[in-house]
Amino acid sequence: MSNNTGSRLTEAKSVANDLLQKMESTDLSIERHLLQAKRLARLLRDSDAQTWLDLEISGYKEGFSAKTLGNCLRYAQAGGRVSKDGKYYSSSLPRLEAACNAGRQRVENATPKASTGTAEDFMAADATIKLLHSQVAALNSVKEAYLNNVELFSSLKAAVHGYVTDTLIAIEFGNVAESIFDGLRQEVDTFVRSHCPKAAEKLIAIAERMAEGTSEALAEALTSCRRLLMTVADSVFPPADEDWLDGSGKPRKVGADNYKNRLLAFIETRLKSDSSLAILENELEHLCSRLDAVYEKTCKGVHADVSVEEARLAIIEGYIFVGEIARLQKSTGQPSVGGDGKPAPQPQCSASIANPKGECDAPTPRSSGNRINC
Repeated sequence: MSNNTGSRLTEAKSVANDLLQKMESTDLSIERHLLQAKRLARLLRDSDAQTWLDLEISGYKEGFSAKTLGNCLRYAQAGGRVSKDGKYYSSSLPRLEAACNAGRQRVENATPKASTGTAEDFMAADATIKLLHSQVAALNSVKEAYLNNVELFSSLKAAVHGYVTDTLIAIEFGNVAESIFDGLRQEVDTFVRSHCPKAAEKLIAIAERMAEGTSEALAEALTSCRRLLMTVADSVFPPADEDWLDGSGKPRKVGADNYKNRLLAFIETRLKSDSSLAILENELEHLCSRLDAVYEKTCKGVHADVSVEEARLAIIEGYIFVGEIARLQKSTGQPSVGGDGKPAPQPQCSASIANPKGECDAPTPRSSGNRINC
């Protein structure tokens, strides 16, 4: 995470906490709350929330479509602003608040007053009773309108409160996830620097392709992720011409292209738990199947449709798997073993990654805001 992004999230968390405190304990106008909520949405680059909050401030115009609210439609529906069939209240929240204040005043001023005259002062004997009934009916009508406005206003204000609460929880969860991922990143960085510095090239390539965002670039990012696993396999279990016998006695090819088998071979030499081995085997099988499918299409010149979400999840899964390899390498402290049963040679830092002299204390290379240590 860049320093700019981190400072924005810190400010957003502060704004959210302050807004919740004000909404729960002070009597500020709803417009003040909405403007602060808009600031929160702006800090988080939440365009859906900015659109929704703008409409709550200015009102919903004729021809409004619920689709324009995007992810915030659920808050508008929860607050009663928009119904499931697309109907909506057009009044802005500040105007609704003003209507509530005016309605309260009318209710206070509309108390029925009994006539000081006698029944003979009216054309009919029950004129006084009819007058009182009409006053009560008018008061009930004013009360009903007031209560309806208060109910809608409170519900919509609660929806804004819900958005701010959900946002704060998301920020705090993100901080926890970032802390966890930072620990993983440090392990992977150390592993890459010490055992397979060429993997840094693949990580940089992945970051650059992801930053482009096109379907073709995303497919290339997954291809680079496949190359990353091949590079890791080369470092922990170099290729061999002879087959490798797995724990069940089944021979497996461990040539240059058999990177999945070589990774499995390394894992099996380091893990004693059958259950843990089975879990990692399943994770690797799933990951390699996805990456190989994209790679095969690319090799055949067939367009591989890859969404941003799919690419991101696959790359994260690949990165976490490299973290598993790093953990296994670190936990035993033993040198990598090749297919011939001999310790694998430890690669040195590449000049193309670190510096012209190939020293490992070179400045961290940067690409598209992503930090890779080597």
